[in-house]
Amino acid sequence: MQQFKHTFRSYLSLRITDNNFPFEVTMRAAFLIFLSSFVLGAGAQTRLDPDFARPPDDSLPLTKKHPVIKPATIAAGYVAITCLAYRYGDEEVEEFSQANQNKVVYSGFQTVGYLGLGNASIAITVGTGITAMVTQNERLKKATLLLIGGHLINDVVTNELKVSFQRHRPNTGDPYNTFDWREGSKANESFASSHTSNAFTTATVFALCFPNKKWVPIAAYSTASLVGLSRIYQNAHWTSDVLVGAAVGFLSAHAMNKLYNLAGKRLTFLPDVENSHFGAAVVYTLK
Repeated sequence: MQQFKHTFRSYLSLRITDNNFPFEVTMRAAFLIFLSSFVLGAGAQTRLDPDFARPPDDSLPLTKKHPVIKPATIAAGYVAITCLAYRYGDEEVEEFSQANQNKVVYSGFQTVGYLGLGNASIAITVGTGITAMVTQNERLKKATLLLIGGHLINDVVTNELKVSFQRHRPNTGDPYNTFDWREGSKANESFASSHTSNAFTTATVFALCFPNKKWVPIAAYSTASLVGLSRIYQNAHWTSDVLVGAAVGFLSAHAMNKLYNLAGKRLTFLPDVENSHFGAAVVYTLK
């Protein structure tokens, strides 16, 4: 049996900037999110035969449920909501949240917001891995692999969005549609919310690994949603930043789950932490 090992690290550099930026740019991002959801939804089903059904009249043709319609419809709806939030809701929600500030609520959201930090993601991943090794729980072992890979994918996508759009945060006092694109100085980092994408990556991984425990997805997604709300309440992100961050985290976890299923038991991720940089060693066993 042969093995080869390829080590890589994910270095986070989340920066950004702004100027009046056309609505078409946000539409491009929305299209990318929709396309990703479409592809992942199509790839989630490996066989069509379970969906075949023969009507009573044998003269009629075979019919089957299409595996793409439902996820595509959900994705289209989510994209529409995000676009509407950008165009009509960002400034309104920002004004409402800032006009209704409360010290207790702010403190609570600040505490919840820590769960969206990169360090929190590392701690959760390491904790899950240690628990998996001690208990020999197969679901936790899978969760550890998905957390590492999912966060690496999420880091790359989120950072690329930040560098590409360079949107000004609401606390700068600039309009919601102020962007600098790639020509900016990389001084702003609003689009998309990395706290939210981190939280939803973690939440989606646990929802995928424990589908039979109904409380797990509820608790995971509720916590992730609170992280997103905290970023709006603290005036650190626009609503559309949070919605896109949630989608990126969700899709990153599902993409990693797809890779895991394709690789089967031959793919192994080992944590690699050195000089405050977090990465992973990828081990693939050849037959």
